[in-house]
Amino acid sequence: MSRTKRGLHALHPLSAFLYYVGGAVFIMAGQHPVFAACTFVLVFVLNGIQDHFAALKKWGRWYAAAAFLIVILTPAFNRRGTHILFYFRDNPVLLEGVIQGVIAALSLLALLFLFVSFNQVITSEKFLFLFARVVPQWALLAMLTMRFVPLFQRRLHDIGLVQKTKGVSVKKGGFLSRIESAMKLLHILLEWSLEEALQTADSMKARGYGIERRSRYSPYAFSAIDAVVLALTAAGGVCAIFGYALGDTVLTTSPVLEPVLLSGREWFYFSVYLFYFAFPMMIEGRERWRWHFSKSTK
Repeated sequence: MSRTKRGLHALHPLSAFLYYVGGAVFIMAGQHPVFAACTFVLVFVLNGIQDHFAALKKWGRWYAAAAFLIVILTPAFNRRGTHILFYFRDNPVLLEGVIQGVIAALSLLALLFLFVSFNQVITSEKFLFLFARVVPQWALLAMLTMRFVPLFQRRLHDIGLVQKTKGVSVKKGGFLSRIESAMKLLHILLEWSLEEALQTADSMKARGYGIERRSRYSPYAFSAIDAVVLALTAAGGVCAIFGYALGDTVLTTSPVLEPVLLSGREWFYFSVYLFYFAFPMMIEGRERWRWHFSKSTK
C-alpha cells in the first residue's frame, strides 16, 4: 500500500490541516514537562511511521543543537526560584530554570517535528486546494515558498556537481576562492530560477489563473473518518484551552515550584493529549491491519 494513501495522508486536506493546527495548540498549551515529553515522543514516533525519519535526518542535528542551547541558556538567564542546584561563576543555577529550559526545548522539538510531518501530509497541491478560492494570490505565494526551499537545494546540488567538473568547488582552495565559487554557484541558481519563474508566470496567465469564476476538479472526498478527525480536533482543542486556562497543563515554577508528578484533573488532560497524538498511529495501524487481512484472504 502506498504511504500516500495511509493514515493522515488519506484524509481530506481540510481535516488534516485542522488536525495539525490543533496539534500546535496542544503543544503550546502543554507547558508541563510530562505533557511536553508526551507530545515530543508521540510526534517523533509519528514521523517514524510516516517516512522512517527520512525527513528528520536532514535537519535532526540542527534541531538537537537548538534544543541543547535552550536547555543550557534558560537556566543561565532565569533567576526566579528558590531551589539552587549549584553555582556557576558565582551565579546560582536554579532547578526552576532547568525545568523551564527542558519544557521549552521539548515544546520546540515537538513543534518542529509536527511541522516536518505537516510538510509530508499537506502537499503544495493540497495547500492550494484549501486556500486558492479564499486568497488565491497568498495561497500561490505560500505554495511556491514551500516548494522553492527543497527545489533550490536540489538545484544547487546539481549545479555544484556540474561546476565541480570545471574546477569550481566551495570545498577546495582558500577562503576568498571558496567565496568566489559560492557566489558563482548562487549566480547560476538565481538566473535559472528567475528564468523558470517568468515561464511559470506566462503559463499561469495563459491558463487564466486568478480570474473570478473558474471550474476546478477536486480529487478529495470527505469521508466518515474525516468527520471523526474534525470532531476530535474540536473537542481536543477545547480541552487544551480549558486545561491551559485552569493551569492543569502548566507547571507553575514561581513563586512556588509545583510537584512534577501529575495529580487530580491533570491525568484527564494528559489522557486527552495522549489520545490526540496517538490517533494518527491508530489510523495507520487500522489500515495496515486491513491491508494485511485483505492480502491473506486472497
